[in-house]
Amino acid sequence: MKRWISCIITGVLICCSLAGCSGDNKKNDSSEDSVKPLVIDSESYGSLYESLPDSDVSYTDEEIDDITEGINDWAGSTLLVDSSLDKKTRDLIDQGLYESIVSEDDLEKVKSDRESFYADDAEVTINQTKTAVASATVTRYNNKDLGRVRCETRISGTRNGEDFTRSYQMILVISYKDGVTAVYEIGKIEWEELSDNN
Repeated sequence: MKRWISCIITGVLICCSLAGCSGDNKKNDSSEDSVKPLVIDSESYGSLYESLPDSDVSYTDEEIDDITEGINDWAGSTLLVDSSLDKKTRDLIDQGLYESIVSEDDLEKVKSDRESFYADDAEVTINQTKTAVASATVTRYNNKDLGRVRCETRISGTRNGEDFTRSYQMILVISYKDGVTAVYEIGKIEWEELSDNN
């Protein structure tokens, strides 16, 4: 009799364990449903720059110094990079740059320029990046403080042994918080090669 009771208890415990496991799976499934990856709708992408309200509220001088440093770091690792980086890293940098450009025209120009600049396995070395901010205003959008920044970044280096200096004029949408700057979008971008006299 005791043996039968032990078998019944064991059977009940096994059933409870199985039910408990399947319950956990359902719980995990529902929590996975609630945490979704960020997906940017291609039709609305770029609307942040276009929708950002105008503002005449400038960041403080100290904040502008931080923002200038943050943009300079971003530009030096994104706009032009050393050819010594491996292909996978450069492809990731390219993808991030392309996804941040709002204008289709600007995107095509940047892609074309990048292809020709690095064509034929050109040896590119970046020596210096210098950024100057012309204006940086803060505005509120969707309960977030965002900034619109007009700036120039000059990148100097060598390409196949020849010196170059390039000037990028940009309007950027940024996030700035606690001294940290993140570039969200490139609203406008133009560039030119500078001679040694400039």
